[in-house]
Amino acid sequence: MVRFAPSKTLSAPLLAVLLSFGLSLPFLAKPVHVDDANFLMLAQGAELDPWRPHAIPVNWQGTMEPAFQVLSNPPGIGWWLAPVIEAPIWVKHLWMLPWLLLALWGAGALGKSLADQRTAAMLLLGSSPVVLLASQALTPDMPLMACALAGLGGFWALGPRAAWGFGLLTGCAVLFRYSGLTVLPLLLWAGWSKKRLPQALAGFVPLLALVAHDLHAYGDVHLLAMTRFQSVANAPRDILRKGIASLAMLGGAGLLPLLGGKRSWVGATVGAVLGGVGVWISSLSGIGAVMTVLSVALGGGMIAVLSPKKGVDRWLMAWGAGGLIFLLSLRFSAARYWLPFLPALAIAALRLRPGKGLLGVTVGLQAILALLLSVDDQNFAQAQQKAAEWIGPGPGSVSGHWGWQYHMQAQGWTPLNEDTVPLGRLAVAETPWPQPPDPQTCLVRERSLAVPDQWPGPRVHSSLGAANLHAYVVAGEPPLETYAPWSWSNQPYERVALYHVCLPQAWDGLPE
Repeated sequence: MVRFAPSKTLSAPLLAVLLSFGLSLPFLAKPVHVDDANFLMLAQGAELDPWRPHAIPVNWQGTMEPAFQVLSNPPGIGWWLAPVIEAPIWVKHLWMLPWLLLALWGAGALGKSLADQRTAAMLLLGSSPVVLLASQALTPDMPLMACALAGLGGFWALGPRAAWGFGLLTGCAVLFRYSGLTVLPLLLWAGWSKKRLPQALAGFVPLLALVAHDLHAYGDVHLLAMTRFQSVANAPRDILRKGIASLAMLGGAGLLPLLGGKRSWVGATVGAVLGGVGVWISSLSGIGAVMTVLSVALGGGMIAVLSPKKGVDRWLMAWGAGGLIFLLSLRFSAARYWLPFLPALAIAALRLRPGKGLLGVTVGLQAILALLLSVDDQNFAQAQQKAAEWIGPGPGSVSGHWGWQYHMQAQGWTPLNEDTVPLGRLAVAETPWPQPPDPQTCLVRERSLAVPDQWPGPRVHSSLGAANLHAYVVAGEPPLETYAPWSWSNQPYERVALYHVCLPQAWDGLPE
């Protein structure tokens, strides 16, 4: 009798894939949440006019205007989601999972080529909380990471003929987020190092095609329009806040710096000091202050794994540190913005040759944190869906963005233009930046609802805990500046109120 023993070469990478998918599949039913709504709107625009998806109007911060003016992302995700725009939510989430598989393949290819650790790279990136949260979203973040990571991984790992296709795949990152532009210089550097510069130039084809498309479809280049749109919040204090928040997002939800050894202790010390600066300038206290210092310290420890020693190390440092510099140019910080730069840090950490025991602890802790944050993020999404169902069918005006607005519009409500009179009734959600009506509008509250927190675990969005995975500020009067991507809190997930319009008087906001 012939017995077939499982191949260790195949079984270990398969285990990494099963871990990542096992942490993503339980959340297929997560309702439309936060920025999902924006990209489903872009997909709707692609369904209506595949050549001009950005022509669809969007209510952004209280004003209806074409998506071309305010959605600072290329049309790739709209084109990808358009075929399933009418499908159930679990189908939409399944539709996004091939990108996770492609990203894991790229992690293995890059890990094998640059650190001789295929499975370790797959496990380290595949257990990252922000990677797994992105795999559960309907946003362009996972396609962006997959194109960049698989493209560069295949370019390094395979032969010169295959390099043409992987150079092109790397360039396709720019079809999903413009931060994909940052990997093109890295592709040229890799092409020069491996004597494949012509193949690396293939990465510029998607960008040139996108520019030609925009000029024909809109008479303007969307990339340039969004460069102007993003050119805000660049005062010294803003840049300092974005830098501290970016480190906090990296350490709190990106990668744990346990693999960095002594070098990470130095980075963590510097990060803790920067976290203290953030606590001071934003007047944080209590658990919010503690989580801020801890998250920034962890982020500083992770950045410290980068080294300029050798050619490959310098390439990885340009990728990771360059990513941090790029994040300082954006309007705000968010954990998901690290996705195209996270592989550089993971591979740099693995090049330090950590032991298997330490790798196992790191992956285990990341996987546990990813699961806890995923549960809370789903609770958050379900709370806004539940609140919208409690309000019931329209007509009327809805104040607030994100998934809340999406679920309300599905019931016939109309997004409120800021400083205008509501359409008879006004439904307000406190969490997703509610826009105020005309100051002279008289509003009488009919009823209100608080969706309670029944989850003992960490929270990814909390003013009391001073944390927000999705930005570096929480809505409020006044807004609260934050840094940490998660914290601890028992405040309600959402508070909503329903008003009807009466005689003119001042708007007082959501009642206590």
